Amino acid sequence: MNANLFDIIFIGGKDRVDFLQGQVTQDIEKLDEHKTRNAAFCNPKGRVVATCQLFQFNENIGVIVHHTMCEIIIDRLKKYIFRSDVNIKLSSDTWSSCYKNLDSNEIRKEVTINSNQFIVINDLRKSGVKEIFSNTEKIEILKNSVRKSEWKAARMTENLVDISIDHSEKYTPHMLNMDITDGISFQKGCYVGQEVVARTEHIGRAKRRVMVYKVDSTDIKLDDKLFYNDKDTGAQIISIEGSIMMAIINISFKEKSLQYDGGNAIPFGVKL
Repeated sequence: MNANLFDIIFIGGKDRVDFLQGQVTQDIEKLDEHKTRNAAFCNPKGRVVATCQLFQFNENIGVIVHHTMCEIIIDRLKKYIFRSDVNIKLSSDTWSSCYKNLDSNEIRKEVTINSNQFIVINDLRKSGVKEIFSNTEKIEILKNSVRKSEWKAARMTENLVDISIDHSEKYTPHMLNMDITDGISFQKGCYVGQEVVARTEHIGRAKRRVMVYKVDSTDIKLDDKLFYNDKDTGAQIISIEGSIMMAIINISFKEKSLQYDGGNAIPFGVKL
């Protein structure tokens, strides 16, 4: 497993679906075995404890989380089990990576999957790469892996925010654009933080959201300020990988090019 990026937690037991329905923003009934769905764990105030990706695997549900959040999420879930028939296990035999020039159909033809194995492939279309999560042996045709920094940047260009321990419980799902990336179900039943999330959706606008930018200088730092016409926007930079940056910013600046000490930040990506 690529320990520097993600870990996978498996949730099993006959009550696993109902149990996770009460924990995450996504509708567990929609999961399948071939691709992931975005979701978040929230605290009672509707702030995101961790973002995640979910998939179905036999009699288990896979929960892919940032490696810094793994133990936190396991401890959190254990507190909610009570009398439910649920078991929680951190996987030790999985791997993940990201590749360019990859044909998903070719991979599936090359790999024989037995009943105890899975391979999940996600297209990161804006960057032309695919990410793979699996517990099979590494596949011979996978020879064009990208660096971890490129993988992170590709996820950022897809508007995917991977919440680490540094940003846990600071933002709402709407601030992380999870309503745009299909990470929230507004039809399912209650879950932790659901009342706040539903209220934000009902009001119809989040005042601050994540925006993705291209920066023209790699000297930018996480604690740098972002300006518009010499005015401090109050933006908070949450991630920088190469020339790609993510920042939480007031939506009044959402289509504006910004300045920082040493360069410019040009917005691109999902229209809000």
